[in-house]
Amino acid sequence: MHERKPKFNFIIVFLLIFSSSLFAQPELGECEQKVDEVVSTQIPKALKAWKVKNYREVERYLEKCLRLDPTYAPALYLLGELNLRKGEIKKAKFLWEKLLGECPNYKPEIPYLLGVIYLESGEFEKAITYIDRFLANPERDFGFDKEAKTALADAKLNRDLMSNPISFNPQPVQRISTQADEYLATISPDQRTMFFTRRSRKVNRKDGPAATARLVEEFCKSQMQENGEFEMGAPMPSPFNTSYNEGGPSITADNTELYFTVCEDLDGYKNCDIYFTELDAYGYWTTPKSIGDHINRRDSWESQASVTANADYLYFTSNRKEGQGGLDIYRCRRLEDRSWSSPVALPKEINTSRDEKSPFIHSDSKTLYFTSNGHPGLGGFDIFYVQAKDDSLWYPAKNMGYPINSKEDDLGLFVSMDGKTGYFSSNTIRANTGWDLYQFDLPEEARPEEVFLLAGNLKSEEGLDSAKIEIKNLKTKEITRINVDQETGNFARVISNQNANDFIVKVEKKGAAFSSRYISAESRLKDPIVDASLELNKLEVGREYTLNDINFGSNSAILEPAAKAIIEEFVAFMENNNTVRADIQGHTDNVGDAVSNELLSKQRAKAVYDYALSLGMSSNRLMWHGYGEARPIESNESEAGRAKNRRTVFVLTAH
Repeated sequence: MHERKPKFNFIIVFLLIFSSSLFAQPELGECEQKVDEVVSTQIPKALKAWKVKNYREVERYLEKCLRLDPTYAPALYLLGELNLRKGEIKKAKFLWEKLLGECPNYKPEIPYLLGVIYLESGEFEKAITYIDRFLANPERDFGFDKEAKTALADAKLNRDLMSNPISFNPQPVQRISTQADEYLATISPDQRTMFFTRRSRKVNRKDGPAATARLVEEFCKSQMQENGEFEMGAPMPSPFNTSYNEGGPSITADNTELYFTVCEDLDGYKNCDIYFTELDAYGYWTTPKSIGDHINRRDSWESQASVTANADYLYFTSNRKEGQGGLDIYRCRRLEDRSWSSPVALPKEINTSRDEKSPFIHSDSKTLYFTSNGHPGLGGFDIFYVQAKDDSLWYPAKNMGYPINSKEDDLGLFVSMDGKTGYFSSNTIRANTGWDLYQFDLPEEARPEEVFLLAGNLKSEEGLDSAKIEIKNLKTKEITRINVDQETGNFARVISNQNANDFIVKVEKKGAAFSSRYISAESRLKDPIVDASLELNKLEVGREYTLNDINFGSNSAILEPAAKAIIEEFVAFMENNNTVRADIQGHTDNVGDAVSNELLSKQRAKAVYDYALSLGMSSNRLMWHGYGEARPIESNESEAGRAKNRRTVFVLTAH
């Protein structure tokens, strides 16, 4: 039987029902029994001794009574209650089981108390039977129905979870998991970097030659190697780890904003706040700054930040007094000026009167994983997941299941972008290793919405100011515009993959040439991380610009759907730049004979031209030519060179 860590103390429940003080004299129930006088006279003596708190005498009278008559109900009840109050739970359970066998209706509360005892010992079917029996008794104290129904729901949940275990085979994340403690971890949306806290004994050299080792928490980073494994990882360089307690990181999809917790001792009070840093053009992190006094407060601690991949929302844990109770999870919205709104507590589907912490919002921005001891579960803290209906409504939270959740405190789950792998920290799976980071296959039912990461770098000749990336869903025609980092040119966006639609990604900037990429649903099946790097070039007469992703079948000039989508966007570009004229040109590599190559290139250029005209483009603004293998831009000695030579371009003829 799986031993449980109690979520509430049943002795407290008992006292709530029967008395206001630990050893107040109990009230007897009723039961018709024939009994010898010498047996019955022991009960008044026991009650008199109870009244003066002479519990040894109480026990002596009751045991004598049961030696004379082992079935006498008052003695069974009183000795059971005495043992319960002394913490002798098994003895109390045995006596009361026997009591109900002799007098089923001796006291309505006894089945409830037995149900709670069985609940706490992990015997859920018996717990359900007894609590149901209490709730079905019309003579019960209805004032305790709420507590009884809560216990009943807890028993049923435990029974269902433990009788239907999920597949769970956690494995340590190699090299990151060491003899030190590793916890409070997360992985970047591109799956290449693991951030975590490592706790170990270190000496602070500033304390002088007599300095002693102390436990230090350091914010660490590990990069994935070419073999698919993470390196051991090391403390983050300056400006990180300037204090003795930093960690709990979260990073955006473009890897340019990092949020983490800093804890400091303020006059004996350990206060934690959320800080952030940004990546500069040289690849260094800026000096960390507080996210703002409207979030970080001196009378509460704010910790365990989790930012959405697209930096739209920030989740964190706080113990502020106005919460639901204990620790609660809050959320801030990103404002137009890039600052964060005032925090709002998440609703009752997530926060309870007890503790909720360790939030992790998945890259889908809809699935939240968190830890709670307030929702029904298997142990002290269990891991739960919940999905958003929209920006303000949530579905009910669900327990991750057994044995992911256990009698121990289970904390800190985070999930890979593809939703297939869960990560968590534990100090119970392996002996003598402390806290380690583990990974496991996430159950299907707990997986987030399917998404993909579109990321790239925008190379520019003249700077990136006002440049934006436009992502168009070719099925729904929905357009999403994202900013480009003005210093690095990096951009990234996590996009729903739910309907497996195709997308066009293109650059938007006044005076810039057309530049786009076609992202197919089929290509995302191979890798959910899509490189959509683009070039931002100024418009110049006589200059050649590549039309990416206009591909043809072997020896074919028939336009494929991807090519048509690109041409449609090119025509839209021409319409928005009505002074531009262009020559569509086709080129090949040198494989095959030159005459055939030239003919094929002309046919392909003409196909692009004809389709553009069919979309309404004026023939006096477009021309077409095919040059075969005559104008290579790379050597044809390599496949990479030949691939670049097989191209469809437009050359600006007027602007």
